[in-house]
Amino acid sequence: MPETALVVINMQNARIEKGSEYFLWNLDTMVEKINYLIAYAREMGYKIIFINHHEAEWAFSLDNPLSDFIPELSVGKNDTVINKFKVSSFYNTKLESELVWIRNLVVCWALTNLCVRMFVEEAYDREFRIALIDDLTVAYSDDIHDNTLQDLADTRSELSILSLENFVG
Repeated sequence: MPETALVVINMQNARIEKGSEYFLWNLDTMVEKINYLIAYAREMGYKIIFINHHEAEWAFSLDNPLSDFIPELSVGKNDTVINKFKVSSFYNTKLESELVWIRNLVVCWALTNLCVRMFVEEAYDREFRIALIDDLTVAYSDDIHDNTLQDLADTRSELSILSLENFVG
């Protein structure tokens, strides 16, 4: 049983579709870097979990292609996919049961100040050891991203916030 899981949060088409109100800019190499992290996690024997955010309607509704994972994302047939309908990845999902043997979590993607932050806070309260990959998380502005990471660092002393390069080191 693996003791570590990689959790990729909300890497969906709505974030890369330029016409979408949820579009995140400057993602040119983001998918490539996340796929590198996924390949590293597979090599290390980590459990890999993809979180998919949904809402009742609009871009993140279940039947909207914008809510699908980004096609280039390396989702494998043995990976776990969790659909969520709130900011929390734990609320009314099977996530907790998927983490039974897991002690360490590696977390990335969107949005730093919402779903990623909520995941980190809830996982931290469940006493997981967490590595947040700062250059593989994004928000709608660098200020929001940086302020969220600083607040998490200031209030969660055991949280590791590090770059992809330092993580795979």
